[in-house]
Amino acid sequence: MAEHSVSYNGIIYIIPTDELYQKYENSEAFIDKYGRFVDSKSKKVIKELEHKGDRRPIVQRKVVVVQPPEKRPVRDAAKQAAADAAYDRIRRAVDWAFDVGVPYLWHKHIVPFFHRTKEGLTSKELKADAILAKTKASTDIAAKQQKTGVKMTREEADAEKRKVLYHWLGMLSSLKKLHDAGEIDIGSTMTQLTDPAMLKRVNGFLSENPNLLETDKYILLHSLLGRDLYEEQQFVPIRAAEITAVAEKYGYGRNDKMEDNRNG
Repeated sequence: MAEHSVSYNGIIYIIPTDELYQKYENSEAFIDKYGRFVDSKSKKVIKELEHKGDRRPIVQRKVVVVQPPEKRPVRDAAKQAAADAAYDRIRRAVDWAFDVGVPYLWHKHIVPFFHRTKEGLTSKELKADAILAKTKASTDIAAKQQKTGVKMTREEADAEKRKVLYHWLGMLSSLKKLHDAGEIDIGSTMTQLTDPAMLKRVNGFLSENPNLLETDKYILLHSLLGRDLYEEQQFVPIRAAEITAVAEKYGYGRNDKMEDNRNG
């Protein structure tokens, strides 16, 4: 029984017996990278091999020596002191900004600015609505003046519109008096009061200018209809059914009068 020396990867391994060496020669076993003798089929380690030496070339590695920085105590101390002072100033500035500056800026400038902007926009919207309404009224008056060929001032036009309203309101308010006196022709009066063209004219006048009615006239019409004429500054048109309801309130209606005429 003899030892056999085998070179593998630059290392000389010792195979101790002829039998193991024969397995190596017949490729029935091999040497792995860890220097173990391994069976080729089962991949089981047969034996840990000894080795004599490593014939691989030695690679010289260059060692880089890093020189420590030159120490300058005075300069380093000054730099550190300056850095500490700058950090302290920055920290205090940030603390002041969040604790004092930002709240002061918010309450003193930003919030009032938003309020002023909101009020300004609201005021502009109201002014724009008023201008549009005034422009529409002036345009309507101008159009009517052009149709009739008569030039009228705004005051003169309002006076004429007021006459139409007061005539219509006079008929409506006189229903009870005339009815009590037996002087009313309910059919003719109701036809005038509920005429679509007349109601359209009355509603148009009251819609374009809420100040056409004097206070006592406004109160009278409010009392007869039993409701406000305006809701949220918007005129609520008068309907023919409301005029009929006023007539029925006093105990008569168009049908009753027509029945009385047939019976008479």
